[in-house]
Parts: sequence; C-alpha cells; structure tokens
Amino acid sequence: MINEPVPGVVVAAVRVARTCLLDAQFRLDDHGYHCRLLDGLQDGAATLLAEWAGRDRPNLALAVPLYFTEAAQQYRRAARRSY
Repeated sequence: MINEPVPGVVVAAVRVARTCLLDAQFRLDDHGYHCRLLDGLQDGAATLLAEWAGRDRPNLALAVPLYFTEAAQQYRRAARRSY
C-alpha cells in the first residue's frame, strides 16, 4: 500500500458508505433478517477507515455471553419482533 495520505473526499465517501451499510443492517434486523455479506462489507469499510486514520484493525468481537443473548431474545419477544 502507498504511504501517501488518502484524499479527504475518499475518506468522506467511505464514511458515508459505512453509515449506509449500518443503516441497511439495522433495517434488515428490524424485519428479522441477517446478511453475512453485508456484515463483511461494513467490516471492510470500518477497517479501511481505521487504517487510514493510523489505527490498528478493529478487534474481533468476543463471544457474546449466553445471558446477554437470552436477554435480547426476551426483549424481542416482549417487543413482538420476529427473528
């Protein structure tokens, strides 16, 4: 990779793209869907922004504790949201 700074307009465009990808993920989730490809695109955008800002790649999320998953399922049932 070239060590020259990335133009600001490129960084801004990737930020907008990442925001749109996050919005799409939340909208899919609201309708009970999940897309791993969309997750990968959003992860890639986040990685680019982190590297361009001179930070390390974001850490992989640790396994979610079971009590957290159960609480989320209970909330979704109470809110009448399907999976």
